[in-house]
Amino acid sequence: MEEILVIDDSEQVGRMLASSVLPELGYRATIALTGKSGLDRLRARQPDLILLDLQLPDMNGLDFLRILTQEGIDVPVILMTAHGSEMIAVEAFRLGARNYLIKPFSDAEAREVIDQALRERRLQRERDRLLSLLQQRVQELTVLTRVGKSVTTLMDQRQLLDRIVEAAVYVTQAEEGILFERAAQEDRLLLRAWRNLAVQPPDNLHLNTALAGQVVRSGKALRLSSAVTGEPITIMPSVTVQATLQVPLQLGDRVIGVLAVNNRRTGRVFSESDQSLLSALADYAAIAIENARLYQAVRSSEARYRTIFANASDMILMLDTDWRIVSSNQSGAQILNVTLDELIGQPLQRWCLPEEWPTIAQTLQRVAAGQQSLPFTVSFQRPSNEFAIVEMSAQRLEVDDQVMIACIGRDLTERRRLEQQLIQSDKLSALGQLVAGVAHELNNPLTSVSGYAQLLLRKRALDEDTRSDLEQIHQQADRAGRIVRNLLMFAREHKPERSVVQINDVVQRALALQVYQLRVDNITVQLELDPQLPKTVADPHQLQQVLLNLITNARQAMTERGGGTLTIRTALCDTTDGPHIEIVVADTGIGIPAQYLDKIFNPFFTTKPVGQGTGLGLAICYGIIKEHQGQIWAESREGVGTRIFIRLPLIETHDEVPEEPPPPELTESGPSQRVLVVDDEESVRRMLDRLLKELGHEVTTVGDVDTALNELALHPYDIVITDVRMPQKSGFELKDAISQTHPHLAERIIFISGDTLNSLKPQQKEQLQDRLLSKPFSILQLAELLRNLPPKRMINSSNHV
Repeated sequence: MEEILVIDDSEQVGRMLASSVLPELGYRATIALTGKSGLDRLRARQPDLILLDLQLPDMNGLDFLRILTQEGIDVPVILMTAHGSEMIAVEAFRLGARNYLIKPFSDAEAREVIDQALRERRLQRERDRLLSLLQQRVQELTVLTRVGKSVTTLMDQRQLLDRIVEAAVYVTQAEEGILFERAAQEDRLLLRAWRNLAVQPPDNLHLNTALAGQVVRSGKALRLSSAVTGEPITIMPSVTVQATLQVPLQLGDRVIGVLAVNNRRTGRVFSESDQSLLSALADYAAIAIENARLYQAVRSSEARYRTIFANASDMILMLDTDWRIVSSNQSGAQILNVTLDELIGQPLQRWCLPEEWPTIAQTLQRVAAGQQSLPFTVSFQRPSNEFAIVEMSAQRLEVDDQVMIACIGRDLTERRRLEQQLIQSDKLSALGQLVAGVAHELNNPLTSVSGYAQLLLRKRALDEDTRSDLEQIHQQADRAGRIVRNLLMFAREHKPERSVVQINDVVQRALALQVYQLRVDNITVQLELDPQLPKTVADPHQLQQVLLNLITNARQAMTERGGGTLTIRTALCDTTDGPHIEIVVADTGIGIPAQYLDKIFNPFFTTKPVGQGTGLGLAICYGIIKEHQGQIWAESREGVGTRIFIRLPLIETHDEVPEEPPPPELTESGPSQRVLVVDDEESVRRMLDRLLKELGHEVTTVGDVDTALNELALHPYDIVITDVRMPQKSGFELKDAISQTHPHLAERIIFISGDTLNSLKPQQKEQLQDRLLSKPFSILQLAELLRNLPPKRMINSSNHV
């Protein structure tokens, strides 16, 4: 059970929280009445969360937060205050507070704020745990890398095998380690290296008397624990352990030894990760043993060396001092997507990017001079114009009095791709949440601005200048509302989905998000959208992402020339595969060099400077269009501009689109009726009160669901207008209560909303059909919705349920 420390000078409040509220919510609570006693409890035992009163007898809550920061105590804090201010809230958040509660607060408010803070705490702990595991993994891989480098630099076999056993004990956190080599007689194991053994082992063992013999015979790893077998494990005569992990040292299909780690005193079970790491070390050990034999008898052991060299999973290149590739293993050719014949004899520079080669050449020069070099990253260009990201380590070797450079490279292409996608996904997710929050908050003031402007415009006595100014206010409020809606649509997270879409609408929404930036960058927009373009079936959110990427790229290309013209064209075209919808995004920017034109859709390819592009934008566009069974390609002339073509198959929707009725010219909303308005925003309530009275209705406004239900119990009403999302209880809860107590009103409820639809359940969305006013709204929309409500049912009529 998670523990919450309540620091409040009111003993009554503290006991109430600790004895009833918090236990009922599932938390254990402790109480401190002063800041000092709270700090003492905190230093003695850190809770999972702190509920902190703003005013304490010996200090205020902000001073308490400063002390936590100074002492480096990382516990989430929720500030409780009876008369908070925006400045106090800002300062509290700056000092590390996660949230605040305004007294008095309800159980629901406390649960929501506490659950959110503890959820974030759990996520932080999980992140720290994963980071610790990642750091441990990096340390393990660093050890493996060092051992791998040692394979190419150390010729002393005993020294190298000791290092491998030491590394094996380290990466598996074992108590002891042993390395056996299979003797030439094939039936005995020779002890070649060990670490932390409690007893002096024999120099050699018969295969039948040691557990390692089973590993040699089967060629498979062995992982045992007394927790499974129920008794200690005998690994050799008179030697027992609680857990053991043994892996074969293999060269090709031949087992030449065994690498083992044991836990003699503790029963900690070795994991699959331990087995994987130990197998990697065993591979290094096998290479080390074979290299030593090669060192002693180069000619007689050349075949074995070639087997290891050819079958290694990493790229291995041997270079001469002119940086030509003297030899390569099969992995090297596979990573570069060429044959060995195409690779051998070629200069390494041929496969490297021109901008990277000077740095690579300097590193190789230092290695050739006998200096040590850290691993470095190389971007190899494949014939298919794709790139292979390889981490290389280089070592100087002398072969027959000739200096050679041995380069071992690990292919990181897929890992880098996933890392970049993860980083980009995290950035977009954070940006989307921020945009959605800000846009939602703008809807309420926009509703008030638009509503009051419309009210003033209805006055006939306005002079022309005043009317013109008010029309500008109304138009700009509508414009801001459209921008907010586009932002919300773009910022929401969406699962891939197909729906009936009008491509022209998708173009307009994507363009709206860039219209300001295009204008300030001196870019003229020309739209050539086919008004007769039929609808099709596609994912509108993915297509908007594609268009936004293309518009952004076009704008950046034209910005380098000080401006230009962006043309977006849609049309229906016939192809051999049937009718397609074609979208063209054309710019008059700097263009794309011809040698790069066929590479722009490859992952990680970018012509932008380092730090200004991931090279994933067009690759993602390509993937989305391919998922839609479409095509995307580019035409460009350097210095003239670029055109991106998209063709999407036309999928018949078979939907009969009813002709839209002309908008009403009058704003009458029917006969006068009694209307109850429920909204937690005072400014929205006041504006709706004015609008509805202007339309001739009697209006009562309240700020929450409970007050609305009390009002309905006291007075009859014909219509209820309610916000969807409010503190404590929602508009849907109000509707459910009305259905029980006033069923004649159940079909005469109008909902208003900023942006809550993406978090609603399907059945709730169904309830909003033909009854939703999206903020900001116009008097025309309000009047039309009031007119179209079902007729009133009398309470005593036969239709009353």
